[in-house]
Order: sequence, then structure tokens, then C-alpha cells
Amino acid sequence: MNPPLVLVIGAGPTGMTAAIELKRAGLDVRVIDKTDHLALHSQALVIQARTLEQLQRYGIAEETINRGRKLTDARMYSDGKQIVHFNLDQLPSRYPFALFLPQSETEEILNRHMQSLGVHAERKVELTGLSQSVGSVRATLRHPDGKDEEVKARWILGCDGAHSVVRSMIGTPFEGGGIDLSFYLGDCEVDGPDVPGDELAIYLHHGNVVFMGRLSEKWVRLIVALHGQHEDQASDLTIERFQQAVDQVGVRLTIRSSDWMTPFRVSDRQARDYRIGNVFLAGDASHIHSPVGGQGMNTGMQDVANLAWKMAAVARGVSDKLLDSYGEEREEVGKALLKFTERGLKMATTTNPVIESLRDALAPLLTSLKPIQKAALGFISETAITYRSSSIVRDLGGDGELRAGDRMPDLALLNNSAPTLLSNWTKAKHRVVVLNRDVAKSEPITAALSNAEIVAIRSANLDDVGKSELGTEPKLVILRPDGYIGFRGPLNRSQEFSEYVRQDALA
Repeated sequence: MNPPLVLVIGAGPTGMTAAIELKRAGLDVRVIDKTDHLALHSQALVIQARTLEQLQRYGIAEETINRGRKLTDARMYSDGKQIVHFNLDQLPSRYPFALFLPQSETEEILNRHMQSLGVHAERKVELTGLSQSVGSVRATLRHPDGKDEEVKARWILGCDGAHSVVRSMIGTPFEGGGIDLSFYLGDCEVDGPDVPGDELAIYLHHGNVVFMGRLSEKWVRLIVALHGQHEDQASDLTIERFQQAVDQVGVRLTIRSSDWMTPFRVSDRQARDYRIGNVFLAGDASHIHSPVGGQGMNTGMQDVANLAWKMAAVARGVSDKLLDSYGEEREEVGKALLKFTERGLKMATTTNPVIESLRDALAPLLTSLKPIQKAALGFISETAITYRSSSIVRDLGGDGELRAGDRMPDLALLNNSAPTLLSNWTKAKHRVVVLNRDVAKSEPITAALSNAEIVAIRSANLDDVGKSELGTEPKLVILRPDGYIGFRGPLNRSQEFSEYVRQDALA
């Protein structure tokens, strides 16, 4: 039986990641995009630690890192005084940094990997019609020669950006509103006392903001947010106008040249529904927000990692209700993201002198506290995202800090054939971690599983961090293909284990 077709609309980072995840899971994929080229500029820039962990599963993390620039510090200044400092090298990840890499290069890497799996984006092809029936979707595609093609797919995945045609066609509201600030973005050659090194730097001055990060030895990314200007005033952006904006914020630098500059508008919006029948939304088609924290592209790529393995499970025969958990899990992530970015931007751009003074006085004290540092770093890196309340995870107790619904960190292993717990996880399969028990092929655990890999370890093979996270008592931990723990429980809970295996189509 041929695998069902998934039609992906949009070939940006989210769409290409969707194709990679779906193909790795064994599904047939077509990707279309109305443009005729990959990204030409560096719209999205920051690749967070959690996304690098995702790329690790594809085998392309190291290539991505080698082409980018590691940033290990984040600092915020108000009127020249530092009020916030985060050490990104304290992240609990194999990748303790934020990676600066232009979106154009990220797309190039993803596109090459997607093509190696046999998927080639069909360019200058538009979605012009969409209708649903039980168990399928019919789409009308218009090709460059003007001819229409009717396509029947099991599912459609809209990864076509903030102005999503898919979202418009299915009629789900895009709730929220615009932000009344003027934003400029530029990749510039600069000099001066405030030019950043290997750090993210944010400068605040009476409600105006400049964000800076070094792209290369030559180019620095600048993002400016200003009060009191309008988009039509910024439509003819020049180096002189950009310099005026930087001067207005009080950043001491001179712009010598620019590779690319553009004004842009920012909104905080979220689709009311991520799933409508057999149609799904991901990335900017489902949520848009301010660039605070560098979250947008990363969130979209993780949206589709959450969805793809569930589609594959349903294709193998599990209940279609499993797909409802996509919205259940990722809509909550989207809501938290919008809340964080909205509040962060309001606090940074406040023009109220009382609130500004309180912020500048309290921020150094609060952000120096370890729990605040841990929470902020976890949120920004997206390593703290959890699905503990999800209806499809099962936690039956046991020692260790990790719970069902948590992301599994790549724990170090001692005296073991593999250096880390998640090494060589290149197949889109569940992983079953059996702690402190020898597992023979004849045992019921392995007999019950055909769509999973078994990793048997002893607590003696874990370093101190691993013992703290995973515990030392005998247990079973099932890792979903998106890197999250779906099941955790003692070895003697075989009935519950079997029920979970049937639920997620592992058998």
C-alpha cells in the first residue's frame, strides 16, 4: 500500500522541515511554493539550542553550526547602563549558545537535505482551491504555464507564512492585532564603541530599542524599534535614515555600508485553530509576534516536528484523534510565546518614566537570581517547552527530575559504546530507554515493538547530571520522534506500557 500524500504549502524553513520530518517518517510528500527561489536575505537569524537538537536528529547540526556564529552572551542596556546579563553557555544542552545564521543559508542547508530525501520543492506553483471530505483533501494547484492540477491528499499542511492562503481558505480567524511601533532591519558594516562581539546586545532609551548581533567579521544585524514614526515614513529607508534611528536610541556606532535594509511591521496574532479537519497550520501561518527572543522560525520548525510523527502513526492505523494533540500541545506553546514577546516588548519600549525607572532598578536584581536565569534561558532556547499536561503522555512515577512530556536532553554516557544517550538518532522512530535491566530479544518489551529502537543502559553509565535527570531506579522511558518523553514508568507496569504502545502505533 502506498503511503498517504501530505501536501505542504510553503517552502520556507517550516515547510522544508515539514517535508524532512514527514519523509523520515515514511510518508509521501509534495511541497509547493508560489515564489521561484529560496530566501535571498537573512529575515530570520537566530537558531536556538532546541532547534539545533532537532537538526542533530537529521545529521546536519554540525554543518549548520560551522556556517554560523556562536553567541554566548545576551546583554541589555538602558541609557548606557547594563541592566540584564544572561550567560547562554549555561544552557542545559549539547548546544549552549544561540547560533547566528542568515535565513538564506539555513534554507540552503534544509533544501539540500530535503532533496537528499527525494523531495524537491515545486516553485511558482500556487494553491487556488481547497475542499475537504472525510479522510482527504482536494487541492487545485496552478502551475507557471497557467494550467490547473487537481490533487487529492490525505492532509494539507499550511506553512505559507503570515499571509497564509491556506488559513484564509479554511476560514479560521487570525486573532490579535498590530504593534504601533516602526521597525527597521539592516545588515550593516559598522564601527564605534558599542559594536558587539560574540553577544546579543539590546539598547533601550526612553521607549526606543536597538538590537544588535554580529553576523560575521564584517556584518552586524541591527533591528530598531521606534515610537512616533509610521510605515510610510520608513518606506524609503536609507543609511542616513537608519543612522538617525540608531542615534535616536543613543547607540554609539557609525553605519559605513549596508548589505540589506528594510522596514517591517510587527503584529501579535495566533490562528484560532491549528487543525481544521484534514488541514493543519504551522509556523507563521499559525502564529506571528515581535522578534523579541528570536523565536519565530524555531517555533515553526518545532511545530512540524510535533505533527509529522503523529501523521505517520495515523497512517499506520492509530486513531485519527491523535492528531488533535497537535493543537493541544502546540497552541499552548504559541499562546505562551505571544504572551512572553508581547510583555517583553512592552517592558522594553515603555515611555512611562516611572515604569522605566522601576524596570531599570529591578531588572538587575531579578535576573541575577538563578531560578529567573534558568527560566529565561529555558524559554529563549526553547529547551524548557514541556507537554506534561498533554492527554497523550503517560507518567507513572519514578525517581529523577524528568517527567513524561519533558524534552529529553542528550545525557552523557560513561563507558558506553555511544558517547551520549541520543547519539545516532537519525531514524524517525520512537526510542525506548530501558534503565537498569538487561533486555534480550525474547523479552516482551522488544516483542511488543516494531516501530521503535531499544536503548538499554545502567545508571552506572550515566554521569551525575544524567542520574539526576533520569534517576537510577529501574524504569521504562519512551521517547517520541520529536524528542519528548511520551511514557515514563516502572518496569512492572507492563499493562500500561502496552496500552501506550497501542495508542501511539509503536507495535
